[in-house]
Amino acid sequence: MRANIYLTITSIFSLLIPVSLFGQGMTISSGAYVIANNGNLITYQNFTNNGSFTQNGGSVIFAGTTQTLNGTTNTTFTQVNINTGSTTTVGSSQQIGGILLSNGSLNANGNLTLLSTATQTSLIDGTGTGSVTGNLTMQRYLAAGFGYKYFSSPFTAATVNAFSSTVNLAAAFPNFYTYIENQPSSGWTNYSTTTNVLNPLQGYAADFGALTAQKLVTITGVVNNGSLSATLYNHNQPYTLGFNLVGNPYPSPIDWNASSGWTKTNVDNAIYYFDSGSTSQYTGTYSSYINNVSSDGIANNVIASMQGFFVHVSSGSYPVTATLAMTNAVRVNNLSPVFHKTSSLNDPSFAKPRILLRLSAGYAGSPSSSDPLVVYTEEIATTGFDSKLDAIKLMNTSDQAPNLYSIATDATKLAINALPSIDTNTVIPLVLNINQGGLIDFTLRTLENLPLELHAYLSDAKTGTNQLLEENKTSSIQLSSGDYNNRFSIRFKPLKTAINPNSSNDIFNVYGANGKLTVYIHLENEQKGDLVLVNLLGQILSRQKLNGNGTYEIDANVASGIYIVSFISSSSIHSKKLFLN
Repeated sequence: MRANIYLTITSIFSLLIPVSLFGQGMTISSGAYVIANNGNLITYQNFTNNGSFTQNGGSVIFAGTTQTLNGTTNTTFTQVNINTGSTTTVGSSQQIGGILLSNGSLNANGNLTLLSTATQTSLIDGTGTGSVTGNLTMQRYLAAGFGYKYFSSPFTAATVNAFSSTVNLAAAFPNFYTYIENQPSSGWTNYSTTTNVLNPLQGYAADFGALTAQKLVTITGVVNNGSLSATLYNHNQPYTLGFNLVGNPYPSPIDWNASSGWTKTNVDNAIYYFDSGSTSQYTGTYSSYINNVSSDGIANNVIASMQGFFVHVSSGSYPVTATLAMTNAVRVNNLSPVFHKTSSLNDPSFAKPRILLRLSAGYAGSPSSSDPLVVYTEEIATTGFDSKLDAIKLMNTSDQAPNLYSIATDATKLAINALPSIDTNTVIPLVLNINQGGLIDFTLRTLENLPLELHAYLSDAKTGTNQLLEENKTSSIQLSSGDYNNRFSIRFKPLKTAINPNSSNDIFNVYGANGKLTVYIHLENEQKGDLVLVNLLGQILSRQKLNGNGTYEIDANVASGIYIVSFISSSSIHSKKLFLN
């Protein structure tokens, strides 16, 4: 629909926009309403809303020269596109509940708010050629306002005082900190005055108090745009260890894996997020992400707006100077990234599926405070520290959470450990630090693509036991507080008994037809176990518990082809190769 006149909607009309509507301008009078259902409203002059405007999709596009967005109604737009040859000015209070795109110039004029809710946070698209000037307000919703959060500023010159509505800056104990890498004891340094400027690309720690209720952080300023850069350091200090607290400087999420736009000179490839604890507002736990691998299965490559995070400057001839720089090319239009803080482990770009094992340690009954580590395979990895593949262990600060990590051959402590391969000779030494004695649960969280002939064991050098992790996903042990440096390890080996996939075995038979498996099990000593379906690449396609001897019919739900079906118990494995159609 196209109108070459200025559209005025009065109180006796309503207008439903299912497709694109072109107009020289639009005024919605008091009492009138307009509903835009997935259609674009394209205006070449002013947009004035004194009534009601509901946008259920599509975009409001400003395509003229000098235009104004105003009205007595504080309108909430889901998407606005500034595509003008001049400047569009926000003349009265307006809100964006989704994406703001700009290929022209938008003067926010102190009247624009980017909304944040439990489901999504508004953003300014970074792919356009335009700019957003003037003050605007940006929100960040926090589901739980308990304890410390790592923040950054998306504005050019916001100050510490911007947090005064949600953080008690007048408290006797400081509640707002920056992080200085070149300090011998602790990197944390509290602000000196509320007028201290929040620098772009710098991270900050803010204590939101002891209440768990949701909070809405609101900051106002002129948004950052374009190329930004920070100089980082590693002075090999005993506490900071080369870690630098940085942050997302844009009013949109950024992608740590972006193919262009990043400069990471002397910066390791891992990023580290902090989550506040549940019992103390002053402590918490860390998670890490590198090379499409997440330590906890949550941390990922999309970094939310206003999110602070740690990076590590590479070791070398100290002091090491590093550069972390970025352009708009790293910005992404993700309305719902995790603020703290997975990627597919079978990315088709990999030559073959990665083996990945995720093991956690935590106090029994407190799974939320457990600490995970990851071991995975990458063909180009070494057994020492690889700055592009491994994540150094950043120690948790909560007494309620252990610290569990592996040790590389060069003695580096790792939360994520890449190995070139895993076989029967692979031994992964573990270290466990606990500040309080108690019953500790070791839990297998994830095991992906382990070859059928290999099985993962948690070994205890003190007791001499080897727990089969696939069979006993949680192993509990009573431990005193302290550091356990040489006691636990992960080992890989076959089960005690193995059957050749092509052998004949009357006590275990499998038949496949019409996409279903019929399984006959008649073991001499009736055993419970898992029925595992694996393709010829070694990928586990399904795993199902079987309660001992009997006949089972299982929906395989796979394409026609050759597969290996195995019955795995705590002491043996029986396998068959068959064709499923």
